[in-house]
This record gives sequence, structure tokens and C-alpha cells, in this order.
Amino acid sequence: MILDKLNDEQKIAVQQDGNVLLTACPGSGKTRVIIHKLAYEVSKLETGSKKRIAAVTFTVRASEEIFRRLNALGINSERIWSGTLHSFCLVWIIKPYSCYLPELKNGFSIADETFCSDLISNLKEKYELQQIDPVNLRFNRDGSFVEPKSVQKKLLEEYHEILKQKKLIDFELLLYYSYRILIMYPKIQRTLSNLFKLICVDEYQDTQDLLYAIFSTIIKSGNGNTSLFLVGDTDQAIYASLGGVAKSMDEIKAELNGMPITPLTLTGNYRSSQRVIDFYRHFQTQSIEIEAVGNNAATEGLITLNNTIHSSKIVDEIARLIQNSLDNGIPEDEICVLVPQWWLITSVSKKLRATLPDVNFDASGLAPMSRNRENIWYKLSRLFLTEPNPKIYSSRYRWANELIENFRVITSTEFVEKYRIERNLLRLINSIKSEETEGIDYLIDCFDQFLIAVEIDYTKYPQLVENRKLFFDNIESRLNDPDFKVPSDIQSFKSFYREMTGVIINTCVGVKGEEFETVIAYGLLHGYIPHWNEIFSGNASDASKKLMYVICSRAKTNLHLISETGRTTRQGDALTITPELASKVFKYDEI
Repeated sequence: MILDKLNDEQKIAVQQDGNVLLTACPGSGKTRVIIHKLAYEVSKLETGSKKRIAAVTFTVRASEEIFRRLNALGINSERIWSGTLHSFCLVWIIKPYSCYLPELKNGFSIADETFCSDLISNLKEKYELQQIDPVNLRFNRDGSFVEPKSVQKKLLEEYHEILKQKKLIDFELLLYYSYRILIMYPKIQRTLSNLFKLICVDEYQDTQDLLYAIFSTIIKSGNGNTSLFLVGDTDQAIYASLGGVAKSMDEIKAELNGMPITPLTLTGNYRSSQRVIDFYRHFQTQSIEIEAVGNNAATEGLITLNNTIHSSKIVDEIARLIQNSLDNGIPEDEICVLVPQWWLITSVSKKLRATLPDVNFDASGLAPMSRNRENIWYKLSRLFLTEPNPKIYSSRYRWANELIENFRVITSTEFVEKYRIERNLLRLINSIKSEETEGIDYLIDCFDQFLIAVEIDYTKYPQLVENRKLFFDNIESRLNDPDFKVPSDIQSFKSFYREMTGVIINTCVGVKGEEFETVIAYGLLHGYIPHWNEIFSGNASDASKKLMYVICSRAKTNLHLISETGRTTRQGDALTITPELASKVFKYDEI
């Protein structure tokens, strides 16, 4: 039954034993294969066995989608752990074994990303660096900085001294300490290998070098006890500037000390028409054939390029393209507007709402909350900002379980007995109401009501006090930052968690893995696509191709590309069309 709805390539991938490197083209059913692989492997576990399956994803959203689909299939997910790469390290290595490292044995907290960003910004001023000067925070396996420049290294030394004083670790330290623990204590490697029958890594091409090292250490220690299932597409490796490494088959084999690994490929595309596929294959860096096999395979659709419109008229042009799709019967939530920079999301959505007042827009890609999902107050806010819904009940149940456990660990005490049960805790949260209309005031009111009900005085616990201050300080910082332009009302806060219900406005990074009938992408300019950081690093052409590949492959049928005029650098030089797009010879449609 698990294999019934899979095609031949998908079935082979799901049933393949041992280590696997699965290359999955856009729309090939990658997530479907992962879900069925998890279900298949769980079905093979012996009753009473303590073995588990791990599904490691690049984003929290992808992890939640895995659980949602497993539940829809009626699969018991109790023996499946799913979370981000950093969460895996935190849950399975750092938290249980932090006492083994001198740097962590006296306690630690995960540093908030906004705090780290502000700290780096302040240190740049101290060391007379410009704010646009990149600083590489990553570590090599030996603990040295990846960052090659001497001034930046001095900055990093002070940065880490400040973190040490505050007993904080950022995401890069999280990875490095995890690797150190595994290398220093081989017994922990074996423990994890004995625990996990399979580790499935989604979007492997965006995995950092230290994570390859961590996973391969666990796999090698087991001598076949644990299998590695890597899934991804090197043509969608758009996180190179953030440390993502799309390792080759030979490099992965070397990581595993020559252990066998089976290469497999998914080539059938259920998403896009053949015309759209043939268009974006121009941006491939590996020549894999991709065949449209969905219901829309032969659909002609529209592919347009506008490289003459001025930036001052861009909103009118986007509105015209949206209206054209709507007039042709395409639902609002099947239309996506891709912005070139995240800070443009709010301003563009406001202008489009004014231009098309009868159209719903969903610009939830920009969160008012910090992205530190390990902050206990973030976890509590997530429950208050999501509406009770059968579709996400299992997710909210897991969040409630996390919350109960986190409060227990931090306070060394328990909620009042009634609320130590997940269902009762959810009923309590669902029952709490607030008349406050501003996001911060609403959350403060809900938090206070919650704490009274569970009989926890958070002011007695320094870690809770500090994390609460960090949580709200970072919301204030974002609300007051002119670059973010985040609305402060509670409905806008809630929209970040709401299911997409209107025309989507986001970045190409934000919609990676998503698909839409119509994709409208503007700002396809050298300096935006790719970003200046990639240009300065000498990686411009490769980065540009991969970004264009991801952008275009989101489209099922219609693709509208815009390289507007009138945008300039800070020095006043005109930005020009992304060269890789300019080099594409194609007979574009006109509407």
C-alpha cells in the first residue's frame, strides 16, 4: 500500500537499501519520496525496537510538511524524528551531551539571530569595516575560522568572547561543538548510530561542510547500522554564500570512507509544462533530462520577458499580469510574485493592495518575530498565533509537548497537573482571549494569562526572564527598523503562520519547494540576481544560474520575468539585466 501511488523511479528510491544519493529535479515528487521512504522504513522496524528514523530538513516548514503528510497517510510518526539540521544537532547531541564540553557544562542558551546580527554590526563599526563587508562566521573542522581576512578574524575573536561571557552559542558554534563532541567521544557516535536506522537529509546540496562531517561520523561508526538517504538537486544549490556545499558523489564517498552509496535520479516532472521546463533547463549546470509527465505537460502557457519597463511603473505592470491570470481563471493562491530582496516584501504588498483592492495578498514571508525557534517564548507565541485547525492539530500537539518539556527543563518544576497533558494545554491556549490589537500587547496579555493558569512565576527563573526580554526586544527592533517595515497589528503577526490564501509575495528563497500556476519575478538584475556578495566572491555566473533555475522552476504554466530599468547602485551606476537571462535566446510571448 505504501508504494501504490509511486512511479517506477520513486519506488526504486523508496525500496533501495543502504546509502543513497537521490538527485531529484524540480517537481519530481521529492517530498513524496521522502514521506514514503520514512513510512517504508518505519514499517520494517521490529515491534518493541527502540530504533528511530530521522528526517532532517532545511526549513521548519519542510519538517512540518513531513508530519502533515505522514498523518494524512495514516502513518504512525511516533518513531520518526523530523527537524532542521541545527535542531538535529541541538536535540540529539548538544542537549544530552553538553556536559562533556568545558564551554557548555555550566549552561548555555542559543543566541538570538537578531542579537548576533546587531553585535556583528556594532563590531564592524569598531573595526572600521563597512556594513556591507561580509564576515564569515563558519568554522573549519579543526575549529579555525573559515574567514580568511585578518581584520574580520579579530572581529570574530571579540564576537565569540562576548558570546562566551553571556553563555551563548550561535548556530555556527552549535555545529562545531556537535562535531567536537562526536570526535572526542566515539561512544556517542555509536549511541546515535544504534538509535537511528536511517538518516534522511533533504536539500543536501545546501548542507554545510560541518554537517556532512557530523552525519558521516555517525554513519561510519555504525558499520552499516545506519543508512544515509541524501535527497536534493545541485542545480538548486542557492545557499553557497551561507556555507551550503553541493558535494559530488566522489566527495560523499570519501566522507563515508569508501562505504557504498547508490546514485539514483528522479527525472519525471509533475509540476511544470514541457515548455517551462525547456526554458529553465538553459540555467542547468548539470545536463539531466527532465520530462513533463503531469496533466499540464503539453500546455503552451505564457512565458514573457519585460526588460524595458521603468522601476517606477513596476507595481502597475505586476498588477496587470496578476489581473491577466485572474481573468483566465487562475486562483489567487496559484499566483506568486517573487521579489529580488526580502526588504521589498512589505512595500510591494502595500502598493499592490492599493492597486488591486479586490484581490487578496499573502505577504507572510516577512516575520515580525525573530527566527530563533529555540527561544521558549517563540514556541509559546507560535501556539497563540495559530488558529485551531484539524490540518495542523498534530503540529500544535507536538509544539505543546515541546513546551511542557522545555518549561520542565528550564524551571526544574512542572505545570499544574492538569496542564501536563498536551490536549489540556491546547484547550487552555485556545480558550485564552485578548482584546489587545497590537501584536506585542496581545502576546504579553496571552503569556501572562497562560502563566497564571499553569502556575509558573517566570520572574523566578533568570533564563526565562532573559529569553522573554530577547524575544520582545527583537520584535521591537524589527518593528522599528525601516528596512523591515513590518506591520505591528496582531492580525499581521498571525498572518505569518496562516495558510497561504491570496496572491503570494515572497523571495525565491522563501518559496523554495513551492509551486504556482503563474510566477511573476521582477528585479532580475545584476546585483540582485545574483547578490553583490556572490559577484564579489567571483561566483556570479554559477550563483545566477541557480537562482534563475529555482525562480523559473516554481512555475507550472505561466512565467513572467521582469528586468526593469531605472535601478542603480549606491554610486549611481545603472543595474542591468542578469547576464544569464540576457543570454537566453527565446521567442517570448506578448500580452
